[in-house]
Amino acid sequence: MMTKILACNQKMYLTHDEANNLAESMKSLNTNGIKLIVCPSFLNFDVFKDYTLGAQDAYFEDKGAYTGEVSAYDLSLRNIKYVIVGHSERRIYDTDEIVNKKMMAVLRNGMIPILCIGETKIENELKKTPEVLKRQLTKAFKNINLDSYQEVLVAYEPRYLIGTGAAAEKSVIEDTVLYIKKVLENLGINNYKVLYGGGVNKNNIDQTKTDLIDGYLIGGSSTKYNELKDIIECIK
Repeated sequence: MMTKILACNQKMYLTHDEANNLAESMKSLNTNGIKLIVCPSFLNFDVFKDYTLGAQDAYFEDKGAYTGEVSAYDLSLRNIKYVIVGHSERRIYDTDEIVNKKMMAVLRNGMIPILCIGETKIENELKKTPEVLKRQLTKAFKNINLDSYQEVLVAYEPRYLIGTGAAAEKSVIEDTVLYIKKVLENLGINNYKVLYGGGVNKNNIDQTKTDLIDGYLIGGSSTKYNELKDIIECIK
């Protein structure tokens, strides 16, 4: 049976004390058959040091006068393995060109990017999803040639479903994932895995299950122990 990935984007939900409480509860989770990636806030990395760690963002310059930023270079020195790039909550500020620079910085520093792509509600209603995803992928991977040891994760997250508690239908996910794989291969990106995210919770994850995806990127539901436990059991 293929190991499924579960990437947990904790966003800015947990204080340090709340993170400690969650980490203590998570010790009882049975994650056999699941690759669990925990993406805490920068301040909570130490709390989840026993897990495979991911960062929620990274700056593309290694060092410099960039107040408030955290560099991919610095993260790579702290045993961070993954970095979320281009999440819809970051794309409000980041252009496609910045997403591309962040992708290159993450790969340059020996980490694996979790590239988020997805369309807005209006783009979906206008049936522009393929066009939008192709643009986002093409621009994100501009001038990137993966070496044989490098890997990328691509997370499809319909932007209009994030935080709504509603996930896309299985048929939509399957059609979209097949399209994403076709675009990636046309771009010469071969070492990849595709995740689904966007509104995933314990009540709807069962409707999204398909062998075409390699796992999930979840948000708020990853910060509640009982919800996280139920999601893991459903995936297994």
